[in-house]
Amino acid sequence: MLELLGVRPGGVVTLKELPLENCSWMVETTAGQRVVLRRYHVHSTAPDLAYEHTVLNYLAGRGWVVPAPLSELCQHDGALYCLTRYVPGGAVARQRENAAQQRRRGRDLARLHLALRGLGERIGQRPCWRTQHSGYTVHTALDWAACVRVLTEHSARLGDWLQAAAVQAHDALAAIGAGELPLLVVHGDFAEWNVHYDRGRLAGVIDFGLTHLDSRPYELAIARTYRAPQVTPEYRAELARRGWPLSELEEAAIEPVYRAFRVDMAAWPVQQLLQGGEPDLAIIERQLARTGTPPG
Repeated sequence: MLELLGVRPGGVVTLKELPLENCSWMVETTAGQRVVLRRYHVHSTAPDLAYEHTVLNYLAGRGWVVPAPLSELCQHDGALYCLTRYVPGGAVARQRENAAQQRRRGRDLARLHLALRGLGERIGQRPCWRTQHSGYTVHTALDWAACVRVLTEHSARLGDWLQAAAVQAHDALAAIGAGELPLLVVHGDFAEWNVHYDRGRLAGVIDFGLTHLDSRPYELAIARTYRAPQVTPEYRAELARRGWPLSELEEAAIEPVYRAFRVDMAAWPVQQLLQGGEPDLAIIERQLARTGTPPG
């Protein structure tokens, strides 16, 4: 693949290599430049990745260090590849962030949203995606009825619980008028492992594979702020200082959007059942337990 892209490698280090999933290799060229070769997961399409690359190029143009594309998409053996910018630094170690690191990530998420503000009006929604508050899942290709049916076949209790949790979460969103939530392009997984630091300073942000048009409450849910309690107040404070505070509706939506997000997370292992995989009922039950809905 590197030969097809015209790259002469001096060395290659595997960063992630799993069948059918996103994979990446850090390449040091003979000229001493570091780049990353990325192979996208099996379900990726050119229009889907074009959206992601548009977001990355936009941020790079605004001075953010992100894995922006350095080549055109190339296809080889049925998979899509691209050379991307190398993002230096590293994520917080595997143990959880301390309070100061959580606050730092909250400020950086606020800064990222300010940089992305207004982009959604220009590029719209990512193909095959929707906002979390407008459907049971963010992926339009996921067959919700089929997920409930196949889960019920394996566990009637979990099937009933999944459907009840989805209905309750979206009833709560409808009750506050979540359809009027303001939208922006979100990162989609601003968790600690995707934010790189170098000597305490932000070095870059990686993995925009879930970037799409959604709400700020959704970003807070998927950024795993439930287990990093200092992120959200610092995020709020930074946005308030910069003149773009969360609205009353956004504040009211944080909890029901989080519950809807957990329903979505429960549906993904069920989707694997539809594809012939083995059921991991424990993971599904753990996600449903976080929806706040009584067990089925």
